[in-house]
Amino acid sequence: MKRYPKILLRVLGVLLCLVLVAWLVISLVVSSLLDRDSVAGWLEEEYNMRVDLRELRVSLLGGSIDLAGLMMLPRDQHADAGSPLESRPQAAGSQTRVIIRKMSVKVGLLNLLRRQLVINKVLVDGMEVSFLIERDGSPSLETLFEKPEIIRGKTNGELNMPKDRQAGTSGDRGSPENTGEAIGIDGFSISKIPLATSMDSLEIRNGALHIKIRKNKNRIQVSDIEASVSNLDVDPENLAEHNSAYLKMDARIDVMDRDRVVYYARMAVETRGDIEPFDRQTGLLNPELAINMTLKKDSKIMSLPIIDRLTSTLEKLRKAGLDVSDLEDVLVVDDDASVRIALLDGVVRTHAPWYIGLNGHQLLMEQDSWHNTGSDDHQINADLTFSRKVSESALGRANKFLSELVGDELAVSVGEFLFSPVTREGRVYVPFVSSGDFNRPKVRPRVKLFDIKDALKGVTLGKEKEGSGETSPDR
Repeated sequence: MKRYPKILLRVLGVLLCLVLVAWLVISLVVSSLLDRDSVAGWLEEEYNMRVDLRELRVSLLGGSIDLAGLMMLPRDQHADAGSPLESRPQAAGSQTRVIIRKMSVKVGLLNLLRRQLVINKVLVDGMEVSFLIERDGSPSLETLFEKPEIIRGKTNGELNMPKDRQAGTSGDRGSPENTGEAIGIDGFSISKIPLATSMDSLEIRNGALHIKIRKNKNRIQVSDIEASVSNLDVDPENLAEHNSAYLKMDARIDVMDRDRVVYYARMAVETRGDIEPFDRQTGLLNPELAINMTLKKDSKIMSLPIIDRLTSTLEKLRKAGLDVSDLEDVLVVDDDASVRIALLDGVVRTHAPWYIGLNGHQLLMEQDSWHNTGSDDHQINADLTFSRKVSESALGRANKFLSELVGDELAVSVGEFLFSPVTREGRVYVPFVSSGDFNRPKVRPRVKLFDIKDALKGVTLGKEKEGSGETSPDR
């Protein structure tokens, strides 16, 4: 009987050794299969890009994958041929590219047995994305995520398949032409991950976006990006109930001229809130991603053509002495200003009114104001209430001008006739609409403005009717 425990221990020892050997073999197999060429090859078979990868480390025991020097670039003949990475020359420079300096992924391997992909953590340290925004508002980055025409030297047979059979498409909403809607980057569909997926966190450190606008050659640089996506819950079979994540991001945005010399704006922004990563019907990346955005206090705007053009449209009032054109050269955001916005087809649209304080001025942009980042077209209904300092100075000068022009007694009535439509609580207030090219906007007030002749005629007519006992009609 004493021998049985010893035999049992030996059996358990042998089984444990076999498990360790099996685990070692699996690790070696996975490590050998998941090398730099296999990762690059898989991406190049799926997407219209060239992929370079400097380093890859796989640990099955720890459930981790670490890579460094990942670059996604416009496709070339080496990607078409599927040649080994070591044999490829350095890629040519491109305005369109994605560079990830370091990336680490940790997954729960045991959950795969339950057909669940549980990503514990994804950490990206150093990400740089560059692209053009074309005149139609589409980013040049989209071309990287199209289907390749040639794979390993042969024509991609999937391109000849019906749309509803291609990966990443849907039979009833297969193309923008059929629906009038943008599909966005249709190279990726959640259907390509046939598992219920959850992720604790995706963290991006030291990120940057370099954007060039094709039409006006202006540049937008988004730097110091610190972002995280957490609480990811996605089930390809039930997107109606499992399609959410929490987005948190902080960044700086600089808007510059083509030579990066003249700055039009230097802003700090943050994003906090839930998002829907995928379209519920198609399973594609959500083409209209709505987020909560906050323009941070002390952000600076050096050029705002809408305000400049608005002050120039008040010519009738300027002739009556009311001049508000002498505004500050730099507008500084007084307090954090939050709004919910959505981006679709390069068009940014407000989903709620947006109040922004600028040097004591109050700018209110109404809901559904929009700006097309590609064509630079826009449509904004807004109100601008000038600061108390500017308003009191402008109204004081105007009243003095009218007193010298028509006398003190008449100046009061004339001033009320002229300025009451553009005055609120003692401050100059102008509701307006702006449209057309954002850099050369067409701005018109949404109230009727009068000149001095109108005012004198109206006041005189009013006094005559008062003398005859008639009531002056409303203006």
